[in-house]
Amino acid sequence: MRHVLGIDIGSTGIAAAVCRDVGEHWSEPVVVPAVESVVHVAPDATVSVGGEAVRRSVVEPDRVARGFLRRVGDDVPFLLGDELYTAEALTAAVAGWVVDQVAADEGEAAERIAITHPPSWGTYRRKLLLDALAAAGLPPAMLLPTPVAAAEGHLARERIDPQTLVGVCRIGGEHADFAVLRRGSTTFELVTHAEPAEPTAGKTLDDLLFEHVRERCGDVAPSALRLVCAEAKERLSALPETEIGPVRVTRAEFDRLARPSLLATLEPLRRYERLSVVLLVGGTAAVPLLTELVTGLTGGRVVAEPEPASAVARGAALVARLVEGAAVESTALVPKVTGFPDLEPEDVYDDEPVPPRPPVVLTPLEPPRRRFAPSRRGGSRSEDDE
Repeated sequence: MRHVLGIDIGSTGIAAAVCRDVGEHWSEPVVVPAVESVVHVAPDATVSVGGEAVRRSVVEPDRVARGFLRRVGDDVPFLLGDELYTAEALTAAVAGWVVDQVAADEGEAAERIAITHPPSWGTYRRKLLLDALAAAGLPPAMLLPTPVAAAEGHLARERIDPQTLVGVCRIGGEHADFAVLRRGSTTFELVTHAEPAEPTAGKTLDDLLFEHVRERCGDVAPSALRLVCAEAKERLSALPETEIGPVRVTRAEFDRLARPSLLATLEPLRRYERLSVVLLVGGTAAVPLLTELVTGLTGGRVVAEPEPASAVARGAALVARLVEGAAVESTALVPKVTGFPDLEPEDVYDDEPVPPRPPVVLTPLEPPRRRFAPSRRGGSRSEDDE
């Protein structure tokens, strides 16, 4: 079926959403099952993503990569086995795997894809990734900052008047970032952004729970206990209490553990003024304490987006529904100015310096003829292997 696709590649998970052409209009975004953000590249360049990549990492740990999107433009490539791969090549490989998995369900490849990136990216990193996506033979792609995708998703449910300032707080598994957007005539402009040096994200909260119950859980293996703590954190987002092995933990206990770290992470929000609403996205946004703390720091209305882990991907899919040939306005960064006065179009600029490149010869990830032939919810294999 004719469709467009939004892809959000995080540090711990990969979310995607599909909008289908159902005749006179596009459908609302349909979320694709999330997978773990890990890629395995075999000696023959076969790409596996998610659970299959994790399973293969047990016997080939030197062929697995994580955190590749955030390293686009980095000086140092990934060494997988005996080959060097740029972060943008691995990101394109993962995006291709997602495209092919969805194409297997829909019966054809997406017409367009929209891929999100951190709000700190400038022209250099965007161009690197766009070039890698084109080299991998993917459908026409657009890139947009994660807070813009989140705001577009919210706009589908609630009107936002032009010139309105919107805050976006994203707290995922390993990273957090904040942004202020201004609603333009047809899109959102990125006014300013911040990223804590040591963010309290999902894994940090898991660790706090782990330390809280470790001594009382006896002989439970640490690796198994960490998984149980991660699941317990999710349950405490909806329940007043839960059990971690023999230990009963209440949401009040969890809030006491998490509050100091979350407050330190959210400190940059104190400087943001005149915000109409603050949107909470990312998997950790489901923690009720986060809404309480952000409300206290900003003094404004705070909205935890429905299914926050997939909110950015859903917004990206909505942007991808743009009619073919329609102009996509620039999302270049604008200077941070106290009080957020009105900025003229000529004030928009991209001040990201070009990172130095490594003095090594990089081996790009050469995709097979069909890019990454899908195997149902598993890895991918080259057509030459059939």
